[in-house]
Amino acid sequence: MAKFYAKLLIGGVLLVWLSLAGCTVQAARITIPDSFEFLALDGQAVSGSLLSHQAQLELPEGEHEITLRYKDVIIDPDLGYEAVINSSPFVINLNAKSGVHYRLTPEPAAFKDKQAFAKNPQVTIRSELEPSPKSVETAAVDTTSRKESLAVNAQVHTDKLPKDAGEQLRYWWLKADQDTRQSFMSWIVSQ
Repeated sequence: MAKFYAKLLIGGVLLVWLSLAGCTVQAARITIPDSFEFLALDGQAVSGSLLSHQAQLELPEGEHEITLRYKDVIIDPDLGYEAVINSSPFVINLNAKSGVHYRLTPEPAAFKDKQAFAKNPQVTIRSELEPSPKSVETAAVDTTSRKESLAVNAQVHTDKLPKDAGEQLRYWWLKADQDTRQSFMSWIVSQ
């Protein structure tokens, strides 16, 4: 008799667990390419790391304001070495549906010239449930009013990298924050 009640109890617990598992709401997810970085979600800063790229965000169902930046490295044709280009932060609005995986991609025609793209990022969001991509309006970040949509006014910031290895080390040392410098110094000591 005890075995019967134990099986009944286990069966009941499994039944409750399975019914609750079926009721859980899956979050939506958005993925971005390596050349983009998340800055904020609904006005809250997205934490990131210097050494790792956060390529995905979990989104609850509903309307979201996602702030991004385009960042890439190009070979400067005049000088023959690398230059970093950044767009100004821009905002996309997304009405996320639960359980849907969204992918942000640059518009292919606009992405051919990376410097021009940084000045005016044009992106598309694709979802698993919608076969045709949706073109997304982007807006520059406006700290005074988030109600009105603005045209993107991105600026290209090019940093010229020196060719000499010693000059490159100095360049990156000056670009690094205090934590990165400390981590680098610890690594040097361990070598």
